[in-house]
Amino acid sequence: MSKTHYSLILTVVLLLILSACHSLWTAQIPVSTVSQRETVMTLPTTEIPLPATDFSFIFPSKPELNQIEPPRKNITEELTARDKSYIGVVDPLLMADENSMIIDLSLIQEEAYAFPLPGAKVISPYAGRRKHHSGVDLKTCANDTIVSAFDGIVRMAKPYYAYGNVVVVRHYNGLETVYSHNSKNLVKPGDRVKAGQPIALTGRTGRATTEHLHFEVRVNGQHFNPNLVFNLTERKLNNQCLVFTKKGNNIAVEPIELKFPYRWSSDSYSYKAATVKSKATSHL
Repeated sequence: MSKTHYSLILTVVLLLILSACHSLWTAQIPVSTVSQRETVMTLPTTEIPLPATDFSFIFPSKPELNQIEPPRKNITEELTARDKSYIGVVDPLLMADENSMIIDLSLIQEEAYAFPLPGAKVISPYAGRRKHHSGVDLKTCANDTIVSAFDGIVRMAKPYYAYGNVVVVRHYNGLETVYSHNSKNLVKPGDRVKAGQPIALTGRTGRATTEHLHFEVRVNGQHFNPNLVFNLTERKLNNQCLVFTKKGNNIAVEPIELKFPYRWSSDSYSYKAATVKSKATSHL
């Protein structure tokens, strides 16, 4: 044989040996290895959820705003026979240890006050033509519902001379309000009332020619202009401070605009108390 034939035969033998070795090696690969390889190739493509974690501690909590409330005045809540019988009486606790008192109307929340006769219009202003009108006359219709202007305690509820059926409420802010000529009183002395609570119905009892509400605002028995407390045209509370100062037996009342809290004007005014029965009937 020639060398060419030997080389060809040798090449074929080597190829057969390599093929046999490859088959033997493949047959000896562990099944687990193949399974792992297949497992890796067939991993799920869905997202794996992360564990729930509360990260709220990272963010600051929403601050809570405290409701601003006007300071409660020191008023007498134990009523005497005189408290229940007369319009103009002095509260022995109010301003007992001080010469002046401030009521900041801007601190009174909307739900803490109410216009005494919703929807009414003024038919006779404070002082007016008679110059001795101790309140304002508000007109709507007969037997309309009268409500308390602020929270407080009913001090007086009875017929009273020219006032007719009258209700007087002593409020925790230091004021007193008077509601008269009522056809019917719905409360009695000692009752606790909330702002906006019905207390009477409009009428023409006492010295009145038509059904209306005679409304007064007082401090320590002395009446002053309700326009300083309420905007009677818009029927809402004024946004100002009221300063009450003792001057002998009288009390001077002065409004202070909030934008000028330290600006004092020279036109302060005061009113004499109507403690005598005959005088009390002349202010209607």
